[in-house]
Amino acid sequence: MNFNKAMQMLGTKLQGKYGHLGFKYKKSDKTLTRHSKNFTYMIAFSSFGGNTKDSISIEVCYIINTRPYDPYGYAKPDINTQPLFYSLRDNEIYLDIGNEEKINNTFEIVCQWMDKLLIPKMNKLCATE
Repeated sequence: MNFNKAMQMLGTKLQGKYGHLGFKYKKSDKTLTRHSKNFTYMIAFSSFGGNTKDSISIEVCYIINTRPYDPYGYAKPDINTQPLFYSLRDNEIYLDIGNEEKINNTFEIVCQWMDKLLIPKMNKLCATE
């Protein structure tokens, strides 16, 4: 399996679970994203070299940015412009989506962290809008 196909499978599963909250998987930039009036909530996915057909390592980051987002980095991210940035890899959680079983395992882990980190913060921020 290749990265794009595996990510499409994972992204579709995540959108199925979180779509009712307004999250959509964007195939082009490998993110699960939701926008509110003042914030963009997302899970961003990336991969590194060295993948094989059976092993695809991915990085998963949970991010909340203020809107409008500054994609060019003119404003240095801080607690005011980026209320949340959490990398699973930086916290020694390594994920693999090299086959369907691994995708299902990764899905469960991504959902656990989504429910623990991003959703509570999103609910708190949405309540202030």
